[in-house]
Amino acid sequence: MSVLSIVLTLLVVVGTGYYVLKAYNPIFVLLFSGIVVLCGAFFLYGAEVPLPKNTPSQGVFLDVYKFLSATFAKTLSEVGLIIMSVAGFAAYMKHINASSKLAFVANAPLGKIKNKYLILSGTFVVGMMLKIVISSYAGLILLLLASIYPVLISLGIRPITAVSVLSLITLDYGPKDGNSINMAKMVGEPDNVVGLFLNYQLWSVVAYVVIIALVIPLYYAYVDKRDKAKSETENVEITEITNPQCPLFYILLPWLPIVLLFGTYFAGIKLDVVSANFIAISFCFLIEFIRHRDGKRVSEDIIVVLKAMAEIFVSVVSIIIAASVFAEGIKALGGLEVIVGYLASMGNIAVLLCIIVLSFLVFGITIIMGSGIAAFSAIGNIAANLAPKLGIKPIILVLPLEIASCLGRAASPIAGGILALAGFAKLEPLAIIKRTLPLLLLGMVINIVVAWSFTL
Repeated sequence: MSVLSIVLTLLVVVGTGYYVLKAYNPIFVLLFSGIVVLCGAFFLYGAEVPLPKNTPSQGVFLDVYKFLSATFAKTLSEVGLIIMSVAGFAAYMKHINASSKLAFVANAPLGKIKNKYLILSGTFVVGMMLKIVISSYAGLILLLLASIYPVLISLGIRPITAVSVLSLITLDYGPKDGNSINMAKMVGEPDNVVGLFLNYQLWSVVAYVVIIALVIPLYYAYVDKRDKAKSETENVEITEITNPQCPLFYILLPWLPIVLLFGTYFAGIKLDVVSANFIAISFCFLIEFIRHRDGKRVSEDIIVVLKAMAEIFVSVVSIIIAASVFAEGIKALGGLEVIVGYLASMGNIAVLLCIIVLSFLVFGITIIMGSGIAAFSAIGNIAANLAPKLGIKPIILVLPLEIASCLGRAASPIAGGILALAGFAKLEPLAIIKRTLPLLLLGMVINIVVAWSFTL
């Protein structure tokens, strides 16, 4: 039975991956696979469908759809609403030019640095700092292309070098980031997003930023020298830098939810992410009304927020729901539990092996799909269930998968951010990835080492 469980688990994972690679809609593939596997596990092993508490069973087929309905309701009322509120706030910041102003002002001091390779490190560090408030990878990339890319080019930095450094600003982190919120839910601590960030995620991010920032000048100096020897040059087209039309103090507005969350956390006041975002949105509406003195105009802005919430439901929340159903199906087959049982007998080295294997699995799947959401949601849920069997906290096994999904996105030629960079610099996406892959793999090593250090 153990061998059968492992074989069936592998077949399901490979089969699901095959159809995703064939460009089938990943939401449908994950949902369909999860439903079929839950039914199959019942007939093969008698595995019960995980129904909500006090919900009577009415046969496997009805139970599966009851489980699906409960998963939709639970996700929408918890992590789904959180992510949607974050998206609504981010869209409003873009609409009123607050996030654009922040990116423009934050990058202005970089022009004062003499050494162009140190400028690259500075750009990377500033970009990673902005990531805590501008959580969208593609969104931040577009802002940096408009604000800092022309500065880099005017300072004599090659387009491929400039955009490849921007692509490294890839880690999703912080208490208002969708991936972080999803991770907190996976590990059973949905109300402790700030605590998980401060105690775990922050260390992975700091290690990545510090080491990559130190390596960037050495690596790009070597690469540029190598390309110069090969006489590889590019056409450079300098874009005009525009200062967004809004008051300077608007650079503070994107920080409002972060300030509220950290302030209440340290004050011992319980404030959830949804409330923090809606308080911030309300305050920004008031600021816009004072600025424009036009109530009708400001009232129309609510559509910007609601549209963003709807779009993020389709692109992110629905994948999280589908991945949760798929993960329950894989769990019902029991193959992964058998594998972990064998690994657990190996002692402490089993934890390191699981971190390495699962991290690179997420990294690889993300490269193929162009988005880390599905890979992280599916495998992260499984990892959270496996962690206690290895004698570790779920966050220790789930966090490196979250980081791996971000690094994999930066290595994908079909990721939105990479396509934007390639189009802007008139390059092939693979040219950027070839340039950054060694640094992304270094990022994977940093990620695994930091995760492993939490077990020591």
